[in-house]
Amino acid sequence: MPVSEVPAELIEAYKRTQYLVHTKDGILALRVGQPSNELADLIHAAQAVSGTFITAENPFSEALAADENKARQAHLREDLVGLGAVVIDGAGQGNDPSWPAEASYAAIGISLEQACELGRKYQQNAIIWFDASGTPELIVLR
Repeated sequence: MPVSEVPAELIEAYKRTQYLVHTKDGILALRVGQPSNELADLIHAAQAVSGTFITAENPFSEALAADENKARQAHLREDLVGLGAVVIDGAGQGNDPSWPAEASYAAIGISLEQACELGRKYQQNAIIWFDASGTPELIVLR
């Protein structure tokens, strides 16, 4: 297995991050490796089998200006909608208080391949992937 270009400490930080999905019923907090019945219900309600939690902000974990991040997020939303995904606003909130929450989307109804392609397009180190079981999984992209 090839060695990742992403530092191990950054991968561990991604695993500790809370991935917050802003549903109509409130905020759903997801963590890597922890099953979520609520997420499984969202996937089922969308008549889908999988999805992703993804951002376009801060490519390769390099902070960008707020206006640049906002524009990147708008393009990502367009891409997700174009793929037919159900798109729900969210935010990735890490444990490091010096790093602000990143605007993100839970996109239900796209394949792992599509999610990885978008993650690479928007220069992300990783994405969160989930199938119908509702268990988020970290997918390192480089």
